[in-house]
Amino acid sequence: MKILLTSVGRRTYLVDYFKDALIESQGKVFAANSTFTYAMTHADSYIITPEIYSNNYIDFLLQYCKENCINIIISLFDIDLPILTKNKQKFLDIGVNII
Repeated sequence: MKILLTSVGRRTYLVDYFKDALIESQGKVFAANSTFTYAMTHADSYIITPEIYSNNYIDFLLQYCKENCINIIISLFDIDLPILTKNKQKFLDIGVNII
């Protein structure tokens, strides 16, 4: 399983929690944020994204998910979640669930 945590910010503890939970299944945790943050260094891989309100934010995430075979997106920022859920079907079409 590959999980993408969006708007990861400084939440190193959440990145570490998901990595620990995925050890046995050899899953991976990916982190995304519009600026570089320390929590990104705790992830197996990370990406700097466009701003949440950018016109290409969703397309950027869709492409990243396809390229990295992401299964699940978990938003860590309440402003990000409505934008992701508005585009939920686009993600489902490529096999990505939004939590």
